[in-house]
Amino acid sequence: MTAEAEQPSRGRRTIRGIQAAGAVLAIATGVVGLSALTAPPAQALAAPRHAGWDGSRYWFKSDGQWRWTSHHSVYLQRSGQTTAQRTWLPAPKRAGWDGSRYWFRSNGQWRWTSHYDVYLQRTRTSGSSSPSSSAPSSASAAKPPTAGRSGNASVERAVGYALAQLGKPYIWGGNGPVGYDCSGLVQQAYKRAGISLPRVAAAQYGAVTKISASSLRRGDLLFWSSSKRQSGIEHVALYLGDGRYVEAPRPGKDVRVSALSSGYYPTFFGRP
Repeated sequence: MTAEAEQPSRGRRTIRGIQAAGAVLAIATGVVGLSALTAPPAQALAAPRHAGWDGSRYWFKSDGQWRWTSHHSVYLQRSGQTTAQRTWLPAPKRAGWDGSRYWFRSNGQWRWTSHYDVYLQRTRTSGSSSPSSSAPSSASAAKPPTAGRSGNASVERAVGYALAQLGKPYIWGGNGPVGYDCSGLVQQAYKRAGISLPRVAAAQYGAVTKISASSLRRGDLLFWSSSKRQSGIEHVALYLGDGRYVEAPRPGKDVRVSALSSGYYPTFFGRP
């Protein structure tokens, strides 16, 4: 190829380079072409089966359309609900503790709360008195089925907070409100009770009063260790009583209530 034939090719390359630079400058200065404004939208999420938590977000209806948020408080506000009401839950057989929440009647409708003191206030009962007409016929039915229940209001605030997080996902290092890991859930629960605990499970065991399994009562902490030593503690949960506890188990699972079993029994026990 001769020099004369090669020269126009170089010129065309130079022009194209100038055009490309001009396009970048146009984008940087906000002068964007029509093609950039008509990019295809992101793929829409499938509509949920019902309002509430689906494992990753809270769904609610607004103006006849499904919308979602990652914030529990926003969900409650937009859906017009409170922590004492979830319309999609089946009605209980009776008022009182059902294993995960306190049920009571208000204005002829079933409502629930995770907080024992709120339940007592709404049913006009006290820890030592008989329940009102809207509560079960026996005082034991109005309280969670626990062994050695402490009756401490601060403990109930911690337990109530932990139970209110049921269904939220496990997130490593999570401190809420969207998700938690095991020690994050325990720390945040007791923070609501006015008790400060360290962030890591092994350190939490070092900060609590050591107790035996036979002394367990509602609000105590359960610790699992892979080495049977404090340094090997890898999991912590909050004891509910009656052989049950609330935990943020592991990645891929949600905050849940579990039962003690011989196959996976805690190594240590502590009381904040």
